[in-house]
Amino acid sequence: MSERPVEIENDGAVRVLRMSRPERLNAINARMLEELTVGVKEIGRDRSVRCFILTGAPRADGRPCFSAGDDLKEAAAGGTPRGNPGLRLTNLIDDLLTPSIAVVDGVCTTGALELAMACDLRVVSETAQISDWHLARLGSGLGGWGASTRLARLVGVAQAKDIILTGKTIDGHEALRIGLAQRCCPSASLWDEALQMAHAVAGMQAQGVRATMAHLSRVADLSKEEALSFASQVQEWFPSGGTFEDAAKAVLERGADD
Repeated sequence: MSERPVEIENDGAVRVLRMSRPERLNAINARMLEELTVGVKEIGRDRSVRCFILTGAPRADGRPCFSAGDDLKEAAAGGTPRGNPGLRLTNLIDDLLTPSIAVVDGVCTTGALELAMACDLRVVSETAQISDWHLARLGSGLGGWGASTRLARLVGVAQAKDIILTGKTIDGHEALRIGLAQRCCPSASLWDEALQMAHAVAGMQAQGVRATMAHLSRVADLSKEEALSFASQVQEWFPSGGTFEDAAKAVLERGADD
């Protein structure tokens, strides 16, 4: 059994937050929420972290697992923390200017899916078991941490209805097809694929990434004219430190070196 419910490690400029309660399928309890929140806040402060991964430790028997969602045993015993820290955490991940990648293998349901959807990108295994059982098990399909809102925005209202109203479980291929995931690969190569993706993100110009993240976080809510105007504002907030001409010269110089 892991001593702490969240394991933290670094791979260069990539930080990994790994949910680790293997004996409970990484179910999300109050302590895990607290440690995830502290970890995400630290990522927001640490400019050396250029991308972060959220994932889950394998089950006790070695089978892959993202998370079985909110710890219902703790909730039934009256251990639900006040003030909805799960919603604060998903919003914190959502608003972060450091890109995030959820790496999903095995079970990912309900509250765990809410955490994964708060991330910017999702890399899933072919055999992932993804579902939302808020309606089926808790009597409401809205979710306390943004389930129906984020799912509808990611895959469209009709697909969100299909997942929530039927309670079906989808695999990685289906998650990729409907736009819930951006990459799908065999379980054996999932981690390598995710790290390659994370390091590609981390290798981009830091200020440019922050500007892009700030713009893309709102572009879907704006008209084309508003989005174009907002892009100009964001460029002022996150200056690159050079002109377009300087950047063009640098590209040409690198090309000559190659």
